[in-house]
Amino acid sequence: MEVPWPQPWALGLLLVLLNRSWGAEPQLSLLYHLTAVTNPAPGTPAFWASGWLGPQQYLSYSSLRPWAEPCGAWVWESQVPWYWEKETTDLKSKEKLFKDAIQALGKDPQVLQGLLGCELAPDNSSVPTAIFALNGEEFMRFNPRMSNWTGNWPETLTIGQLWMKQADTVWKERDFLLSSCPQRLLGHLERGRGNLEWKEPPSMRLRARPSSPGFSVITCSAFSFYPPELQLRFLRNGMAAGTGNASGFGPNGDGSFHAWSSLIVKSGDEHHYRCLVQHKGLAKPFFVELESPAKSSVPVAGIVLGFLVFVAAAGAGGALLWWRMRRGLSAPWISLRGDDDDSLLSTPSLPQDADPQDINVSA
Repeated sequence: MEVPWPQPWALGLLLVLLNRSWGAEPQLSLLYHLTAVTNPAPGTPAFWASGWLGPQQYLSYSSLRPWAEPCGAWVWESQVPWYWEKETTDLKSKEKLFKDAIQALGKDPQVLQGLLGCELAPDNSSVPTAIFALNGEEFMRFNPRMSNWTGNWPETLTIGQLWMKQADTVWKERDFLLSSCPQRLLGHLERGRGNLEWKEPPSMRLRARPSSPGFSVITCSAFSFYPPELQLRFLRNGMAAGTGNASGFGPNGDGSFHAWSSLIVKSGDEHHYRCLVQHKGLAKPFFVELESPAKSSVPVAGIVLGFLVFVAAAGAGGALLWWRMRRGLSAPWISLRGDDDDSLLSTPSLPQDADPQDINVSA
């Protein structure tokens, strides 16, 4: 099946500033991130969804492509033929619920989101997740054991009563969270565990560029690595110099990840610095040396870099959700600008030093 095309409407969730050590130990989780908007721009969907197995996106769906499709490394998973038909049927049902809710809220611009799924506890019991947000703020949860939606917002009552009136909605939600989701998760782990256990060492680059007068910025970039756990540290003449002032992290379209960290140093002092990278795909920690001054860039390089940003945008939202959920943090919901009717929040881009055309390092 064809790999889904990059989705520009996901740009509102591209990348986030994290600590200098990215990721956590992989969890056995299956999460669906659902979004519906009013008055979508021409050529963009009114509803879209992504499915996540741990830190990897495995599914995409939108109102413009109304069928569930595998993503990244999961395109090659051996799956029973009817599986994706079942996913499509369920997501069509979720699409109708979300669109009905958006319509019931009135004509004002709205962004309705949901995070639904499950995680397997150490005793193999299922821990359900069903959280909803409106315009960037959490406002409602579904309790599968009590079979109700709870929250303190007026919109909670409006949407909860609307969904309660629709036939079998409560039963379907309970069945999904307590039965179907854990079964799907176990099935994926049985058929595609290799996708979560594979190790890909990062491609590395260390570059310097001018900053404010008298200073430079050195950026240590890592590309195409998995699993997402990674550490980048700076050394000056062999001594620890910290982890940098700013760092970024995000997924690629193939299930791998990219990251970078930057440090401000005195001009002329750049050659004293190296970057130390630690990753499960490396037999031992690897030292990255500063590159020679870059040659003048060519248009092709800009095109490749733009495509990298474009592809990364398609999946960054779900990876950020997964990362924050693993730490017990609130979901990073997207929201509307205060001065814009329908635009989603703008996002940071890759650092100027990022270049996808690196080769894998070896230890």
